[in-house]
Amino acid sequence: MINEAQVFLAGYVAREPRFRITTRGISSVTLRVACTPRWVDRETGEWTDGETSFVTVLCWRTLADNVAKCLHKGEPVLVKGRLHVRPYEKDGASRLAVEIEASSVGHDLARGVASFQRPRRPAAENGTAGNGTLGNGTAGNGGPGTGAEAGPGLDAADLEAAGLDAADLAAAGLAAAGPDGAGLDGAGLDGAGGDGTGEPAGVSAPF
Repeated sequence: MINEAQVFLAGYVAREPRFRITTRGISSVTLRVACTPRWVDRETGEWTDGETSFVTVLCWRTLADNVAKCLHKGEPVLVKGRLHVRPYEKDGASRLAVEIEASSVGHDLARGVASFQRPRRPAAENGTAGNGTLGNGTAGNGGPGTGAEAGPGLDAADLEAAGLDAADLAAAGLAAAGPDGAGLDGAGLDGAGGDGTGEPAGVSAPF
């Protein structure tokens, strides 16, 4: 956005990040980052620490989830985001709150090492369509017009195991196995429009 104050901040995590879920179901993390300037004293040649400043960093959604898992108190961090300065009152005194709405947060590799890992997303469930075969699935081994030689049909035990009855098979254009074991309604695959695959054309298995 125009006229936004984009800032980069280097410091240390002053306390454990606080993770919460808003009433709208959005992940949020608040952490305090301490920044202490250092310089070399020309007279003594030693490093000197300046006054420490504390900045509140706000993280949202995926960034908040990752920050809550990766950052801990005392670790060096780099923060990029939008600067917000707002007044507020505490104990009757007016104060200023300095906050950064972070767009990126990471470890400061100038002060240590880290290992990056992409979050794993749940694998999509790859459902497979049924094969649409009935009985023992061996019917229809012959070519077109050989429906009478197709594998055995369904007997009473098969119907009961599949939760079907004669009416279900009739609706699908099939019939239970008769004395000849053909498993079709007498017309064979050819008569039922079969193509030698074991199923009448245009008719899918009822289960």
